[in-house]
Amino acid sequence: MTRYQALAVTTVGATLVLIAIGAVVRTTGSGLGCPDWPLCHGQLIPPAERTAIIEFTHRTAAAIVGLLIVATAAVALLRHRGDTTVRNLAVAAVVLLAVQAWLGKETVERELPPEIVTAHLGTALTLLAVLSVLTVFAFFGEGRRRVESRERASFVRLAAITAAILLVILLGGSYVVGSNSTTACTTWPGCLQAPIPFVDGVLEQHIHWAHRLSTLVGFGAVGLLALTGTTLRGPHAERLGMASMTLLALYGLQMLVGAANIWTTFSDVVRASHLALGAAIWALAVLIVVAAAYQPGEATQEAEASPSMGGGREPARA
Repeated sequence: MTRYQALAVTTVGATLVLIAIGAVVRTTGSGLGCPDWPLCHGQLIPPAERTAIIEFTHRTAAAIVGLLIVATAAVALLRHRGDTTVRNLAVAAVVLLAVQAWLGKETVERELPPEIVTAHLGTALTLLAVLSVLTVFAFFGEGRRRVESRERASFVRLAAITAAILLVILLGGSYVVGSNSTTACTTWPGCLQAPIPFVDGVLEQHIHWAHRLSTLVGFGAVGLLALTGTTLRGPHAERLGMASMTLLALYGLQMLVGAANIWTTFSDVVRASHLALGAAIWALAVLIVVAAAYQPGEATQEAEASPSMGGGREPARA
């Protein structure tokens, strides 16, 4: 693994950790632990209060991850100046980082409106996707090529649709929290407060039911992707099949964690784990889409097959 590849992997991992910390902020009600921005209660060091410390930890982690993102983008631009796609992704990562910081500021100053909170998560997930694609390209090299086959094109299309469905489910879950609909149903799989979806109950129960039912759509999509992945042929088909099955396993676990929210009477730890695992599932789905669409350049494949050989930087010819 080169230094650039290690940096890209570290940045993706750190971004996932940051999203997990953000989930802790939300589930513990610490979003306004520091009611001003960028200071905390008008000072650099937060007061010794639980919510302030949690929110300040999130901001500190965001600053560190921001530096990693800028570093990854800078190295990508320096090492791959001739690669238009990588160059655009690197610029997009920096722009998304700036937008994310602004949304974080707006979230605090507007006192956590659900629309801004959802947009904040949506930007974070988009940024995570961009970083994940950059990581794949870091390993595939400049000589990467599209996999040209009808079977692979169909799989890529299915993977992209699945990823889009997962993103909608994640954002829907964020809106459930932001609209105070998390505790609208206190039983699972049924809902004591609204037994018949969208007929019984009030708006909060409808929002809660919409999220639950959307997860079934996601399960169907992920299940179909995993089934298709097991029959896939072509470049790194076995790895894609394993990744698709892993996605299915993680999604099943995610559904159990969602149920555990209710079984544990909405434990902070379980609720934070629910969002963190959801972000990891989204990142894996994006990785599957990109890895299915491309194959490594010839120089990269030769270097993997024979570690003693130097990984040439000349782009491979199709």
